[in-house]
Amino acid sequence: MTIPYKFNSQEDIYKFCNLACREDFNIYVSTNTGMLNAKSLLALYTVLGKDINLVAPDHADNFKFRKFIKKIAKLKKQNK
Repeated sequence: MTIPYKFNSQEDIYKFCNLACREDFNIYVSTNTGMLNAKSLLALYTVLGKDINLVAPDHADNFKFRKFIKKIAKLKKQNK
């Protein structure tokens, strides 16, 4: 499952990484050059301002991934 996304600020990245680290499954960021671990703060800073896709592995629970996406959407609304 993939979801289009974009980080607009360093604060967005920090909050996203914090939430991703709390999950019991891996989350990846897909770029046109490869896949990055979404639990790596340093990796996320490399995609600041770029269009990316959030990717859950095939074995991840879709319900948990969708719940994670809702948390991220809520954070994005709070930052506006």
